Order: sequence, then structure tokens, then C-alpha cells
Amino acid sequence: MEHNYLIDPIGENRKKQSILMQQLSSGRRIVNSWMDAGGLAVANKLASTVSRSTIAANNLSTSNSFLQTQDGVLKSASEILDRMGQLKAMSQGVFGDNTGAYQKEYEVLREELASLSQQTFNGVDLFASPSGNLPVIGDPSASTSFLISQPDLDDAVSDIGNESQLANLSTSNFTDALQNVATLRATNGAQQSRVDASFDLMRVQITSKSAAYSAIMDVDLARTSTDLAVTNIYTASGAAVFNSGLLVSSRVGMLIR
Repeated sequence: MEHNYLIDPIGENRKKQSILMQQLSSGRRIVNSWMDAGGLAVANKLASTVSRSTIAANNLSTSNSFLQTQDGVLKSASEILDRMGQLKAMSQGVFGDNTGAYQKEYEVLREELASLSQQTFNGVDLFASPSGNLPVIGDPSASTSFLISQPDLDDAVSDIGNESQLANLSTSNFTDALQNVATLRATNGAQQSRVDASFDLMRVQITSKSAAYSAIMDVDLARTSTDLAVTNIYTASGAAVFNSGLLVSSRVGMLIR
């Protein structure tokens, strides 16, 4: 069977033109699985990992916000305890608490201190009695990376919370309560540092894997545009040669007749 070497290149060039146009319009190097099946499989796996990593990073960010809110409440508790200690010291002065003003302020502060343990973050308790832990999913495997604590604030300030009379408390009661809250804040700070480190690591992984995905899937615009221009020239040249051949054949036929 005779093979037409003139028509085939034109058809191949037009097929290549179609592929190049799809690549340029979509911005993707792989527009059909048959073009690079192995590369597409790797890219899909990378995309899935990036998606899960992004969710894990969001979990870490939310966990950090939870811990920051918790630390803010603990800071408020420290300030309240410090003021209570001042009230105790002033009530032991020469005039004592003759007017009852120190006792009244103590009662108000005690109510505020009790309310702090009921604070929540987006519906989740900042503190628990007894103390508890919340799992944090901080990696793409969707397994628990570590735990963040829900400390028992009521227990930390129990000496103050269980006594309604300022006169029945000693300075050491406030000092011990302040130390307990300081310990809770130290634990909170350590957990924030761990969450921050995990979040930074997750961002690095997302960036590197996104770059790897882009290297496989994204089209090289400059190269593809050049290839399309060259292909257009080849197609036009082939068509011109084909038309010229038909014209010559027609004239030869006329001369023969």
C-alpha cells in the first residue's frame, strides 16, 4: 500500500497544535492521562498530601489560638490574685478593714475569678475539672500529634475559691495560688512553642510539595508558546506545499490531455 508522506505531517502537526492549545489554555502540562501517566500519579499523590497538610496546618493554627486565649485568661487570674493579695496586705494595716471595703472588693474579685474557669473558645472549654487534654492533628497522616491541656483552674485557686472571708486567708494562700497559676502558664507557653514549631514545619512541607506538584503539572509557557509557533509554521508550510503539489498535478494533467 502506498504511503502519503505529504499529508501525514500536516495531520500530525494539527494534532500537536491541539495539544499545545489545550496546555496553554489550561496552564497544565498534563491535560490527558496518556501524556504522562506516571507523572500524573505522582502529582495526584502530592496534591492529596498538600490538601491534608493544609488542613493539619489549620488545626495547628486553631490550637495555637486556643492556647493564646487560655493564656490570656490565666493572666487575668494572676492579676486578680495579685490584687487580692494587696487587699489582704492593706486589711492588716493599722485601720484594718473598718469600712468593709476590702472585703467587698474581695467578694467581687472572687466571683470574677470563679467565672474565669467557665470561659470557652468557640464552644470548647478552656479549663476542665478535673483537668483534661485535647488531641491535636498536626500532620498529614491524620493521627494525633500531641495533646494540649485543659487545666483545672478551680483546683489551682481552691484556697481562694473555697473561702468567702478575706480575714480567714493568709498571704501565703495568695502566694501559693499565684504559683499554681504561674505553673499553668508555663505549661501553656511550652505547648504554644510546640504548636508553633509544628506549624512552621507544616508550612515548609506544604511549600516544598506544592513546588514539586507545580514542576510536574504546570506548563512551561515560554517553551509551549514557542512550540506552538513552530508547529503553526510547519502546518502552514505543509499546506502550502500540498496546495502547490495539487496545482502542479492539475496542470500536468491538462498538458497530457
